[in-house]
Amino acid sequence: MQRKVRPRPFFREGPIDYRLEHRVFMPGYVHLDRERELRSLTGGVLYDHRLALRLRTEGFEVECFDLDTLPRHAKLLKFPVTSRLRKIAGSFDVLLTDLGNSALTMGFQERASREGRLTVLICHHFRSGLEPSLLRRLMYRYSERKVVACAGILIANSPHTVGFLESMGRNREDIVLAPPGLSVTPVLEPVFRESPSRILSVCSIEPRKGVLEMVRALHGSGIPAATLTIAGDPRRGSVYSAEVERLISELGMGSRVFIAGRLSREDLMEEYSKADAFMLLSNWEGYGMAIAEAMASGLPVITTRAGAIPWLVQDGRNGILVEPGDWRAAAEGVRRMLTDGGLRMRLASEALKSAASFPSWDGTTGRSVEAISKKLTSG
Repeated sequence: MQRKVRPRPFFREGPIDYRLEHRVFMPGYVHLDRERELRSLTGGVLYDHRLALRLRTEGFEVECFDLDTLPRHAKLLKFPVTSRLRKIAGSFDVLLTDLGNSALTMGFQERASREGRLTVLICHHFRSGLEPSLLRRLMYRYSERKVVACAGILIANSPHTVGFLESMGRNREDIVLAPPGLSVTPVLEPVFRESPSRILSVCSIEPRKGVLEMVRALHGSGIPAATLTIAGDPRRGSVYSAEVERLISELGMGSRVFIAGRLSREDLMEEYSKADAFMLLSNWEGYGMAIAEAMASGLPVITTRAGAIPWLVQDGRNGILVEPGDWRAAAEGVRRMLTDGGLRMRLASEALKSAASFPSWDGTTGRSVEAISKKLTSG
């Protein structure tokens, strides 16, 4: 039975009475009433969903608002929708937002902070560094600096992100380091087959993930039997997806590159178990959840030095690292990985050992909830 909450206005004068039940308002892309979706969520949305679930478990009243329901012009222009969110939110004690949505929620977060609500910002990555358009980069840079500056608590997904937030002027005591938890159970032994050929990548078909580079790397490896399966949102109809399909056709790789689409958790686990190696040539990762999952699945990894990835993968110890965009170096990595059994076994073994220290979702969400609770009770 849902507990009754004492009615209270959105913006109250004077100090907050923290003896009241705490209500969290979360505008984003989380749907707590559709629990079955959790099985197919990935990346930052999965992280946000897990945290919202933990808050509810710990007694917080959590209400989510789907930003997809905003007017089309607001989403296209990334225009702050403060007045719309105010009408929907009602009263709340904690505003929980994602840095990736900063352009939409900026004004709402600023006002909530000014009026004494606790504002919590989840920081996965900085969109200002990912947008190809100069105008959009400037827009996101402005909104990111604004929301980072006024957030009461900043939740960072990696030490790399912590450093970035500190470079923006935030104190370390305001930042909670809470890397994503593992969504797979680590295997008992590393993967090793005498005749390896299957490479897996888990990512959306988008420029940041380096899909074109992965197709070129597979082709340039000089191993005709090698195949690449890409599990993730195919983004059919996008310009980049069309480029990927065109390159696959031009290189005659139609029988070797498989775009599997977004898979259920069970089907994804099966793909991990059938693969011989994992490849992801991202231009940027705030953490690298798919890489961590691959390592826990006992797979050797070929990836890049982008963003926080070197925090997970050390070149020559538990994987092979190349510079972002260098598909030729990645092709050599694929060739070495699939032809040198000793190297493959050593990297896979070390990857699995490294995964033993990766956090669980329980630990990750627990750190964030503890920080929020302490901030509320300390006033």
